[in-house]
Amino acid sequence: MDPIIRKKQVPGGVATAWEGYLTIQHVSAWKEVFLKESYPMGSKLSIDLSKIQRIDTAGAQLLVFIKKYCAENQIQLNFLNHSTAILKVFDVLGLIGFFGDKIKVNKQLTNEFDFSYGTKREVDGSI
Repeated sequence: MDPIIRKKQVPGGVATAWEGYLTIQHVSAWKEVFLKESYPMGSKLSIDLSKIQRIDTAGAQLLVFIKKYCAENQIQLNFLNHSTAILKVFDVLGLIGFFGDKIKVNKQLTNEFDFSYGTKREVDGSI
């Protein structure tokens, strides 16, 4: 599935919504589309990930690249509405803390993930 990026201007930057597969077969197309856009220094960029159906480690690497690119170019980046596929890969790879995004997980999915970001569970250290 080719990358689909819906874009709109918002005060101070751009809001985008991504749709498709962030997999090794498609990562170069996603990167090319991302780099064609110009995001001025000091601007804001939000990327809605709710319509990402599949992601693999290559897709995760692309999101890491985008995070670093934005930091180097002083672009305020926010990933929003992470799909379940994204959360599963971030959980397995331990990337939740790296990205530092606010993550919303409905109660039904809470037990599927090991991360405790934003939860009020107490951890007693026992195994």
